Amino acid sequence: MIKRIVAKSVDWAGRNPVIVLMLAIATIVASWSYASHLELRTDLLELLPRDSEGFKAFEHQLGRVGGGADLIVVVESPDRGANERFIDAMSAKLDVTMAEHKACLAECKDDASCRATRCGPDLIAYTETGTKDVRKFFQDNKWLYADLKDLEDADNTLDHQIAIGTGMVTDLSAEEPPAPAPAAKAPAHANPASPAPAGSAAAKAAEKPAEEQKKPALGLDQYRDRWQQKANKSDDFPTGYFATPDGKMLGLRIISKTAGMGDANGEALLRMVEKMVAEVNPKSFHPEMQAGLAGAIANATEERQSIMSDAAWATGMALVLILAGLVVFFRSFWSLLIIILPAFVGIGAAYSFAMVTYGYVNTSGAFLGAIILGNGINYPIVLLSRYREFRARGLPPEQARRDAVWNAFRAELVGASVGGIAYGSLVITNFRGFSQFGLIGFVGMLLVWLSMIPTVPALIVILEWIQERLPPWLRDPSPRINSDGSRGPLMRVIANVTERRPWIFVSIAAVLCVVTAWKLPGYLHDPWEYNFDRLGSRGSKSSGAGSWSTKAEHVFGGKMNIAGALMLADSPEQVPMLKEQIFKNDAADPQGKLIADVTTVDDLLPGTLEDQKKKLEVLERIRDRLTPAVLASMQEDERKRVLEVKPPEELAPVAAKDLPALLRRRFEESNGTLGTVFYVKPQNISLSDGYIALRIAKTTDNVKLANGTVVQTASRSTIFAEIIHAMERDGPLATGASFLAVCLVVLVATSSLRGFVVVIGSLVMGVLWTIGGAALIDMKLNFLNFIALPITFGIGSEYPFNVFDRSRLLGGDITSALKRTGGAVALCSYTTTVGYGALLFNDNQALQSFGKLAMSGEVLCLLAALLVLPSILHIWPQKKREEAHAPRQDTGAAAG
Repeated sequence: MIKRIVAKSVDWAGRNPVIVLMLAIATIVASWSYASHLELRTDLLELLPRDSEGFKAFEHQLGRVGGGADLIVVVESPDRGANERFIDAMSAKLDVTMAEHKACLAECKDDASCRATRCGPDLIAYTETGTKDVRKFFQDNKWLYADLKDLEDADNTLDHQIAIGTGMVTDLSAEEPPAPAPAAKAPAHANPASPAPAGSAAAKAAEKPAEEQKKPALGLDQYRDRWQQKANKSDDFPTGYFATPDGKMLGLRIISKTAGMGDANGEALLRMVEKMVAEVNPKSFHPEMQAGLAGAIANATEERQSIMSDAAWATGMALVLILAGLVVFFRSFWSLLIIILPAFVGIGAAYSFAMVTYGYVNTSGAFLGAIILGNGINYPIVLLSRYREFRARGLPPEQARRDAVWNAFRAELVGASVGGIAYGSLVITNFRGFSQFGLIGFVGMLLVWLSMIPTVPALIVILEWIQERLPPWLRDPSPRINSDGSRGPLMRVIANVTERRPWIFVSIAAVLCVVTAWKLPGYLHDPWEYNFDRLGSRGSKSSGAGSWSTKAEHVFGGKMNIAGALMLADSPEQVPMLKEQIFKNDAADPQGKLIADVTTVDDLLPGTLEDQKKKLEVLERIRDRLTPAVLASMQEDERKRVLEVKPPEELAPVAAKDLPALLRRRFEESNGTLGTVFYVKPQNISLSDGYIALRIAKTTDNVKLANGTVVQTASRSTIFAEIIHAMERDGPLATGASFLAVCLVVLVATSSLRGFVVVIGSLVMGVLWTIGGAALIDMKLNFLNFIALPITFGIGSEYPFNVFDRSRLLGGDITSALKRTGGAVALCSYTTTVGYGALLFNDNQALQSFGKLAMSGEVLCLLAALLVLPSILHIWPQKKREEAHAPRQDTGAAAG
């Protein structure tokens, strides 16, 4: 029944080729046009399962504090003044832009359509252009930031110095003692030489050595300097600009309402600011001035653009190399159209499915086009190869088309099944880096296979009709095969050598298995890549946003409380308890402490309310002592210095809400709640170290307080830790599922123990050599290259099965099977390898490692299929009973 349905489908396509072609082209145009709006998201958060604790905590945090991703404008020139003028110009331009957008929103009121069309997206939350308000705040409140003991010492010093000045205490440092004041008549029992009461300022003064007596500016100079240093401690930028000490680099920060994941709004903000920089024109301020963009938005956008550009370029390169291989193998340019069209249908369908289902693709899905192209054309390659072979044997076109499809149908169906399993095994995982790739790839490969049956026969009819009307030199050469059925000298040599010397290849394979298996236990114990610096973009670290981000680090350098991982408490009252518990967790780490500090909004205040009241009491005494008479008795320069120290009458306790916006905003949620945000600052360690990320995540994630309350906390370390945990959990699951499903399909398809053992044995050898090779060169597994393993189990099983199934059709003649089908199998592997090879041209190191591992798996599985499997079949001959029942379909009309 299936054979009849397939035959009718092929015949209908042959009779209506134009309709089939038009439908295929319409599908390609529609699907590719629709998929062109697909968004690429490169943030690691997009790889995590949505139900993971880390993802939920991080998403919960984003919902409360908003995106908050920064875009930093950095300017560089040898002239500090020119740099400052550029920052002022950019600041003014940003203020105008924000004001215009705000006015537009006010005009539109609650009209969402008006807001979207007229005003556009709300991109900027606020800007940070300098620290002048911070500097003023600490200057106005410097007395409160002094230590209480220091204030009390200043008060005592002032009391003593005023006492000396008024003559209440003898100045022991004076050259001439002052004239004694007229003494009142003392009682007869009084001692005229009795000392001043113990503890009084006069008594304390008398106890001090001469050099510590009368001091300039009433002894307040030392306190003035100390209090000024205290005030400056929280202001790292004395000029009021974000600048390096030499003033050669300045910056300003734009805080956005996007999360900085390479999304469209982030890119829109980047383009808007790039245009502003160009309009301000850095060169107009100084001929050597350069300006660039840094921060989370610039880095994410550049990473996204790099991946998109590399994906397009690599897919184009893969297409050229694949086409070249097809032309060489088939000796025909016309064959390209026949083979490529179904793959284009599959690619368009895959990305259109992604558009409908997700609306975006993550990093792992960016290069699926090249991979589907390389894998998907395997089916039409085999089909066209069978058709040309049948034509070379003298079959008429219509029968050759029908018989070629049916002859290849079994192998193609198995190939599609194991290919679908390869991708489908990833779908059962929760890790979106695996599941999204698997589901999109599965749809693409399925559509390639389904579209192949009508499109390949239809295209054959159309192209043969066209060629009949062309001059001979534009036509394909007539298909031919050698007398022994081989298509070329290489496959003939391989077939003959494996027949004559099978033990050589089996022995070499056994030795390789032993060597690689010896390395596996230690490698598989912990195969994961923990150095995240090896997974990102390499080029951006030395150029573009990466290089400007390095310069931004020189400007800001973790100052003004920028450093540290942002975390959230459920309420401000929880923050001190969280801080205490995080330090306890850190102290309990058996490998040592990792946390340098936990910064809360209270750390920016001059103490608790009670502490500040005590300070104000002392400051009030100091202010009361500095009466007009005391000030009038001083020289002008000393009086000025003392007035700088005199506390103002309006001085009052400082609360978190009184902090300048630059500092206060860092501790606010989107709804204005203040005090729930805090920052965990690690020690001087590498945050790209996965082992460190796991330890920090254990210390700071979802902290359990002493009262049993669990607070959802998360950071970037959470994401890294979740990725590692997801790979450890889902990696073996996907690989095991892929292998077991492939075994089941092969067992059913071969219908024999011998066939099952040799096909699966060949596959296992190829995979074993692949993983063992990775162990030998110390190639670690990561969240992208791990996909190569379940994919290899699926795709890699096609090659040994094709060789074995052809031998089955030839009654067990493995030598003839290898001569006739080996070339097509090698070509399929070549195109798949080229598809993976496209990843090598990507700047993203994780994608490069995916390409390397997948390519090695392809090549090694091919070698096992062409060299080891035939050798084993020669050593393990088919039983006579099996041979008697084996079909001989490679002659006459059914030759295959």
